[in-house]
Amino acid sequence: MKTRKRVEYMWLDGRDPLPKMRSKTRFLDLEDVSAGIPDWNFDGGSTEQGSLEDSDRSLVCVRTYKDPFVEEGWLALCEVRYYSGAPHESNTRSHLTKLTNKLEGILVGFEQEFTFINPADQAPLGFLLSPQQQGQYYCGVGCMNVIGRDIVSEFENRCAKAGIDLDGINAEVMPGQWEWQTKAQSPVKCADDLWVSRYILERVSEEKAVIVSYHPKPHEAFNGAGCHTNFSTEKMRKSFSSEDWEELLPILEEDHFEHIKVCGDGIEKRMTGECETSDYNDFTWGVGDRGASIRIPQRVALEGAGYFEDRRPCANIDPYKVLYSLISSVKKSSLL
Repeated sequence: MKTRKRVEYMWLDGRDPLPKMRSKTRFLDLEDVSAGIPDWNFDGGSTEQGSLEDSDRSLVCVRTYKDPFVEEGWLALCEVRYYSGAPHESNTRSHLTKLTNKLEGILVGFEQEFTFINPADQAPLGFLLSPQQQGQYYCGVGCMNVIGRDIVSEFENRCAKAGIDLDGINAEVMPGQWEWQTKAQSPVKCADDLWVSRYILERVSEEKAVIVSYHPKPHEAFNGAGCHTNFSTEKMRKSFSSEDWEELLPILEEDHFEHIKVCGDGIEKRMTGECETSDYNDFTWGVGDRGASIRIPQRVALEGAGYFEDRRPCANIDPYKVLYSLISSVKKSSLL
């Protein structure tokens, strides 16, 4: 029996380098959402994906989630395509999907940092705490150390309702700055979940009248905001020894400047060599070193198996682009 379903179509617009999430609502008579969400059209001329004379673009659903804001509603994550079926130029997901289509065993996870901004003065919301210096706010507790926990807690609950698994949440070094960690998953699924969780955070913050900023350096005196990317292959999870590092790290170094191009607008403001970053002009690595481009966790070094952390990506990355670049590099090694 068909019932009326509320479906929120979501897609990434054509802004470059960081697209914005757009959405609009459709009411559909469906027997079951799993039977498929029909394509829909939108005005690409209003999202930098078309012109006045050629504005019609197609939304093609590629993944569904339960709508955490509407009972029995659905979120439909869509790719933007031309009516010919060809991916639009802004459709970075299609490139990652094509690259990973025949690759198995890759697991990635993101550590997404963000900063709450006060809309009244456009300053970091954490400045209501009158901070003098950073130090006491990381994983802090208490009204003089943490701000925005109510928003983050609601975000956590909404993600769970949507079916998005988070691995963790914590307050960050800069007051009013937070981070969530995604579950380690296949590349496309993990990037999809990151975009949809960003959408959910925006919706929650919208109701609280607080701005969510992914700016890589919201204030010069405090730590910036990154989106550290944890990466492993099946081979690495079985064995990732110093010999493997010696093969992989020179490849990552050779591709460093190409990778930096997709690591976020304003990376030069964040990656200065200060505030737990390496200089974006240099490729560095180290065991347990949070001031390096690539960190090998201490546990991985001791056990000889696991993953590496790419600390170069800024908070405002397009995860599809970052993963495409990183996987393309690792493919040159024997680890994939």
